[in-house]
Amino acid sequence: MRHASNSLLALLGSIVVFGILSGVLSGVLSGCGKKSVSFKEQIQPILSARCTRCHGDDVARGKIVMTSYAAFMASHTVSGKEPLVKPGDPYQSRLYILCSTNQPHFRMPPDTSSITPLSPEELDLLRHWITEGAKDN
Repeated sequence: MRHASNSLLALLGSIVVFGILSGVLSGVLSGCGKKSVSFKEQIQPILSARCTRCHGDDVARGKIVMTSYAAFMASHTVSGKEPLVKPGDPYQSRLYILCSTNQPHFRMPPDTSSITPLSPEELDLLRHWITEGAKDN
């Protein structure tokens, strides 16, 4: 009986280890072949088209400047306490939250401007870029 118990525990342990390794391997392989999101080539053009009219070098509403990576990452929310982006976590990043909200009176760019909101594809790029660490690449 004791031998059967040890064998069962060994089998269960192997199953757990296999499951963990499968999950890790799956996560690694799912990223294979995917090119990381480029700030310079993909994110900055979105910010330039949708944000810099109000958050540029000449006009910096809320003291937020989105004309370069350095200025953008140095900008904080109106309270000055939170960065616009929390690298690795788009759902805690004010920029992503404000651009993706379904509440038009909170969304950026605002409905009162002539600038259209970010498209689903642009939001997806922004989310991936933040998830990847919001790098200056």
